[in-house]
Amino acid sequence: MMRTNDQQLFYGDNGTGIVLIHGVTSGCAQMVPLGKMLNDYGYSVHCVNIAGHGTYPQELLRTSWEDAIDKAWYDYDQMKAHYDKVWIGGLSMGACLSLALASRRNDVDGVISISAPMWLDPSCFIMGEYPADQIFFHRDMAGKEGTAKQYHIHYEDIPVRVFGELKGLAAYLNEPGVLERVSCPTFIAQAKDDNIAVPASGPEIYRRISSSDKYLYEPETAGHNMCMNEGRYGLMQSLVGWLDPMDGILK
Repeated sequence: MMRTNDQQLFYGDNGTGIVLIHGVTSGCAQMVPLGKMLNDYGYSVHCVNIAGHGTYPQELLRTSWEDAIDKAWYDYDQMKAHYDKVWIGGLSMGACLSLALASRRNDVDGVISISAPMWLDPSCFIMGEYPADQIFFHRDMAGKEGTAKQYHIHYEDIPVRVFGELKGLAAYLNEPGVLERVSCPTFIAQAKDDNIAVPASGPEIYRRISSSDKYLYEPETAGHNMCMNEGRYGLMQSLVGWLDPMDGILK
């Protein structure tokens, strides 16, 4: 059991809540560095687990992308019960779930989409060709350094079927009319050197959503997991600078 991926809530004092959702196979600890930085600016941030994550890998053998949307819905409602204004965002699959939620309900105050894969890079491990009888894919935790070593805590034995669930979620967002239903303010971050999500994903989301308040941040070198590498400083600078006129908090 991944006890270090227990959900975490950082209380702020500006009256606005943010729900942050991690990427596939990882856990909520992945969002803690960004969550702490946002909390420094007064936001109350809840770093949550996707359905089937943060416990045992076997949970992913019976968890669908629709289950993941339901869990995001629940997490959003929990924050909405305590804060009048709540944003939802995340990294990769977490970003996809945030966009999916905003497409299904009209009370989402804003979305923070980071490295959402409208399409996945054909060379990444998620797109690998796995034998029909293979249940788990082994991804070693060794070799991580710095922030990633402390916070990027994932299942080492990953059920292969979860890759199909991420692809199913991306396919849902690609359906005509889905992203077009996203009308709330939306911040989109997509690095040009992302090797998991095809870099054109960010501009596609920006093009298709209906929001009149939207911003596309495209750093040259920040990678896929820009929440934890050195790219997080540029991400944070752009995000907070954009949130300022949205919330009128940082003046």
